[in-house]
This record gives sequence, C-alpha cells and structure tokens, in this order.
Amino acid sequence: MSAPGIFDAFRSNGAPTYYDSDKTPFMADILESGLIYAFVILAFSFFIILPGIRGKERIFVFIRVTVTLFIGGVIMLTNFGYEWEVAEAKNVRTKYKAGSAGEITADIGVHMGLRGINVTLKAEGENRGPFNETINYNEHFDWRWEQGRLGFGIFAGRFNQEFRARQFRGTPFPIIWIAEYFIFDGEGVRWGRHYRQAGWYAHIMMWLALPLWVLTIILFFILLKYGAYFLMLTGGVMVIANIIWATLRNPFELLIPFSAEHKLEFHFGASFYLNLFTGLLCIILGAVIWFLDLRFPELITNFFGVDPLQDDNFIQEDSLSPDEKMNGLEMTGIDNGQPHNSHEDRYRKPIPVPTPDDAEEYEEDDIYELPVFEPKPAKSNKFGKRKSRGLTQRLQKPRRRSTPDIPE
Repeated sequence: MSAPGIFDAFRSNGAPTYYDSDKTPFMADILESGLIYAFVILAFSFFIILPGIRGKERIFVFIRVTVTLFIGGVIMLTNFGYEWEVAEAKNVRTKYKAGSAGEITADIGVHMGLRGINVTLKAEGENRGPFNETINYNEHFDWRWEQGRLGFGIFAGRFNQEFRARQFRGTPFPIIWIAEYFIFDGEGVRWGRHYRQAGWYAHIMMWLALPLWVLTIILFFILLKYGAYFLMLTGGVMVIANIIWATLRNPFELLIPFSAEHKLEFHFGASFYLNLFTGLLCIILGAVIWFLDLRFPELITNFFGVDPLQDDNFIQEDSLSPDEKMNGLEMTGIDNGQPHNSHEDRYRKPIPVPTPDDAEEYEEDDIYELPVFEPKPAKSNKFGKRKSRGLTQRLQKPRRRSTPDIPE
C-alpha cells in the first residue's frame, strides 16, 4: 500500500472525495427574495442611464423611477408577503413531540399572510432538553382558497389536508398546536374561515392595484391630470385592502396560550403597515400632482418632461360649446380656405367679420386681404435647450401638425 499523499485528503478506501452536506435552516421567503431582486434589477437598469441625461432632468428622472418602482414593488411584496399579522413568544416551555415526556424551551413565531401562515420553532443548546437533534423549523400552511368540507378527507380544504399530512409526518407538537386553531369551523370558533375570507378579498384588491399602477405610468406620459386620478385610485385600492383585512379577519382576537406567562398575541405586521403607508402616499402624491397641474402647469410639466401643449387642442375643443367653437373658427382667420388648428393661431391677428352696419367702413379689397402674422418675440429660457432634448419628449410621438409657413 502506498504512503498517504496530498491527494488522499477526505477520501476513504480510494473513493472520490466526499463532502458532507451543508444543511442551512429556512431563513427567507424565496418568492419575496425573487420579487425584491426583480425590482432592484429594474431600478439598476434605469439608474445606469442617468449620467447620459443632462441638467436637472437627471434628478427628475431619478425621483420618478424610484417612486414608481417603489410603489410597484410594495404592491407585489405585500400581496405575497407573510407579515400581515405576526405573533412571537420567547423561551416557551413546551412539549416537543407527541407521545414523549421530554420538554424544550423554544422561541415560537407565527407570520400570517393573505394565503396562509408560517410557523417557526427554534431551540438551541441546553434548551433542546433531552433531544439531541437540530430544532429549527419553519412550516408553511396554505388555505387557498376553498373552504372545503368538514374533516380531513379528499374534499376538505387545503389547510385541513396539510394539517393532517403534518400529523402523519411527525411535526413537532407546538406547530401542530398552532395550526389546530385554524381548522375549527363551528361553535363560533372560525378563525381559519375568517382569515381565509379576509385574505381572499384583500388579495383581489392588491391584484387590482397592479394594473392601475401600470395605467398610471402610461397616463403620466399622455395627460398628467388623468395620471394623477389613477395614482389616487391605486392608493385608494391599496388602503381598501388594509380595511378589508382589518375588518374581516376575525370577530374575536386570536390568542394562543402555551402557559400562563407565554401566549401568542397577534398584531399587524410590516406588510400591513407598509401597504397602508404606500396607499396613503399614492393618494397624497396624486392630489399634489393634480393641484400643481391645475395651478402651476409649467412647473409640473418640467418635472415630468412632457409637452404642456400636446393635448391643448383636444382638451379645449371638448370643453367648448358648439357656439364657442364656431366663434373660435371665425376669429382664427383663413389660410388656403382652411381654419388654423395649430398652436401658432394664438399669434395670428384676428380678422373681424363685417356686419351690415359696418359695411361702409370696409372696402371690397380689404375683405380678401391675407391675415397679418405677428410672431411672438422669443423669450429667453435657460431650460429651452434642455426641454427640446428631454428624454421623455424624445420618446413621445408628435401629436400636432407642423406650423404652416408664414406667407411673404
């Protein structure tokens, strides 16, 4: 037999090198981590192009992108998050397994979401009692979405079936004890039914907020006023989700006792407050944008980088009565037999329409004279160059006809 060498490490009987498995406890929600990563990638993709934007528009684009992605990220995270309601208890003395007299001292936590609950159980060192094994559990129970029949058969609800599967698998007693509170459905003890109904209607509101958020982004490129309306509507729907969860989750507060000193008392968690804060923020921002668009249109259009005149014709014509539209056509003048519709009409000198009483004051040739153009003197605007090269304006499709040439 050859002497051991540097290539014999971690080998036995000449077999390939063996590496023991690295078992790590469940520390984070994979779905939540994926959603956070997706929105971070989107934000990073926008931020790397910021150095190519000139002037103050760089700051404006940064603010718009950050706030927009924050709202979308909150909608998705709170929809799938499991911290709408939480409860924790430290150093709880409890049994570990059914049929065993041994006890452990563990930390127990319950994290509740719109679709189910996560129950955690952790004990280390001497707190494990007589059990020489790793005690670090995170069990998930899902109640989507049917109530099902009573019992634990094939026609029972999803939560009841998962509960019975955990019993057969030998899940620790504290986790089974907590999950058992959600399978009762009678005698007024219906925490599982009420939480399932609250999660159902709240998650519908959160899915409704997502397309409203997308429409808000699109409308901010078209018309700021309607973008502000949809932003407020998005925030209102998110707040309604909070109201539904707070009112339907249960008529009686859920309290799970383990001893006289240790009880699991539930309270609203981070997802609930984050969704509520973001919804109120959307309502406030929408109201501020609507007010600025009403009173200070140049300021808000500079911030969003849109053309304040791109929809003037459509808005003004829709708001005028038929008589006002006819009077406006008579005062704009005639060019090649067609009325002027461009934004340069405001700089044309109107041609008065003669009446029978004033016919003597006009000569016959004056009636057919071409209108006199008096171009408005150019105003010095230090942002003129920036506005013409704005990122948003370059992406916008022109919606006005080109200005007709001034006849000599």
